[in-house]
Amino acid sequence: MSWETRNGKGRYYTRSVRVGGRFVREYIGAGAYGECIAADDARARAERADEAAAARAEIEQLSELDRLVTASAREAQLVASQALTAAGYRRHQRGEWRKTRGQA
Repeated sequence: MSWETRNGKGRYYTRSVRVGGRFVREYIGAGAYGECIAADDARARAERADEAAAARAEIEQLSELDRLVTASAREAQLVASQALTAAGYRRHQRGEWRKTRGQA
């Protein structure tokens, strides 16, 4: 989005649009109409930036929650492993827990 001046004939507003995988400059207008469209584009750009910032903040918050859940799950697995070992169980080839033979 930019204001352009060519051949000294005044300013006009253009924006880049993707057409078929390449960018093409689109003439919008000059004067009050161009300024109105430029203001609308700036507002939309600011809204997209705000939405992106909110999404980044949510991702950051969720990644922190994920880290806490992962740490809690590791801790619970360790406690369960210790409790089963103390009760006479063993892990068969690092798989399922089985009662050790010879114990009642």
